[in-house]
Amino acid sequence: MGSSFKFKFLFLFQFSISFLLAQVPANYYNLAIGKKNAELKTVLHQTIKPHTILEYYSSSTSFRSTDWHPDGYFWDMYSSNKRTTWSGMNREHNMPKSWWSTSPETTVAYSDLHNLYPSDATANSAKSNYPLGIAGAKISFSNGVVKVGTSSYPGYSGVVFEPANEYKGDFARDYMYMVTCYEDYVTNWRSTGTTSMLSNNSYPVFKPYAINLLLEWSRNDPVSEKEINRNNAVYKLQGNRNPFVDFPILSEYVWGKYKDRSWNGDNSDPEKENVFYVSYNGETQSVFVKADEPESARFYIYNTSGVLLMYAESMNGESTIDVSGFEKGIYIIKNYSGTRRNVGKFVVN
Repeated sequence: MGSSFKFKFLFLFQFSISFLLAQVPANYYNLAIGKKNAELKTVLHQTIKPHTILEYYSSSTSFRSTDWHPDGYFWDMYSSNKRTTWSGMNREHNMPKSWWSTSPETTVAYSDLHNLYPSDATANSAKSNYPLGIAGAKISFSNGVVKVGTSSYPGYSGVVFEPANEYKGDFARDYMYMVTCYEDYVTNWRSTGTTSMLSNNSYPVFKPYAINLLLEWSRNDPVSEKEINRNNAVYKLQGNRNPFVDFPILSEYVWGKYKDRSWNGDNSDPEKENVFYVSYNGETQSVFVKADEPESARFYIYNTSGVLLMYAESMNGESTIDVSGFEKGIYIIKNYSGTRRNVGKFVVN
């Protein structure tokens, strides 16, 4: 019998999360199903490269929909500042723009919102065009969120930029997006000096140490609500998506442990049994939920209008949720755990 636990109710702070509930467009990734490694990457490139080209300097306006924190300030992954105006901020290319040439055909990437973020100007300057890494020694910059220093990660010994742990997965999936969306920049990638994460090829593009680092960061920092909301917001403005946010497991099929397997079109880990079961009990007015890896999972319940009603950051493997306060209707429950996102529904009658 499942143990009960308490979800947190949201009464005074209910908010619409239509972006969060937005689904990947039907058939958007269909061509990628059944593909693996280099071929998979190329098909993803063909899927996401066509998009609306935005004007670079309009990004600070776009950031108010893509990077606006729920508490009312620019969501800056480079510092702990909570700025409500643009003063003191820069438009920052997460993957440095100097990593590709400035030829006319590459200007599309320059204004791509998937790679542009609001950044504290001082941190942005310190970041320069250093590769990502673990700044383990000779720290030249640190603001409590990001660091610049000498790499302690195997495979590269130069100066690196290290983001906060909570954003390392964001950066990794952004870099994966860039080398996939702009696979056709193969002759433009610069692979010398501080641009040592890249090679001049379309696959695997990243140098061996970089593949290990990015996969590690993507695994250890799963896709967050922030990333999901941002991906949906950019899609609304630009018309394309980051596949490594929609399906984080894709990184394993392109570069990682499943690169010799064909992708099956979902986000499940083929080496793990995916357990997610939802059942409503009208007599007890409760919902029984069973999920694997519950200690790392997050659960959210919404109504069909996209309003978040209850949430829990963790739960037991088998748990019972009291929904006696719910009106009759259909409800959606979402579970985010590791590289997986599961969706279930129940009907209160």
